[in-house]
Amino acid sequence: MAKGGESFFANIIKKSFKDFSRFNQTEERGKSNISVNGHPIPERVVKKAEKIAGPVLPGQYWYDFRAGFWGVLGGPCLGIIPPFIEEFNHPMPENCAGGTTGVFVNGRELHQKDLDLLANRGLPPDRDRSYIIEISGRVLDEDTGEELDSLGKLAPTVEKAKRGFGMKVPRAAA
Repeated sequence: MAKGGESFFANIIKKSFKDFSRFNQTEERGKSNISVNGHPIPERVVKKAEKIAGPVLPGQYWYDFRAGFWGVLGGPCLGIIPPFIEEFNHPMPENCAGGTTGVFVNGRELHQKDLDLLANRGLPPDRDRSYIIEISGRVLDEDTGEELDSLGKLAPTVEKAKRGFGMKVPRAAA
């Protein structure tokens, strides 16, 4: 009888450890190695965002909620996904792109590469200026509210598809 009783309790303990182990695996799987604007994004939230953004691979990203620009923290813009992805709606640090240009777009100081690209499309490159830019190419001077000449559609394919091509860290940055 003692042997049967011992086996019964041993089985309960083993089952408890298995359940606990499964719970921990689920918790680990629930975490992700993706952050946006300095905020860790849980895996289930990433999966939801991917329906709009496209595949999001592990990395530390910045994301411009208003225009859809994105990049790896500390670096220039690497692409455009749809704007207004709620799962990525965290305040974008102004220094997230490693910019030193004195030109700000949607709160982010532009990296020189980004300023060059946008200036080629008509954005004034003057230092100490702040702009609001939308994916449509619409530009507003943030200080005066004046609408400037449009930059043209920034990502017509993304706008048309209403879906992005994802986010991934380039090999050189990994």
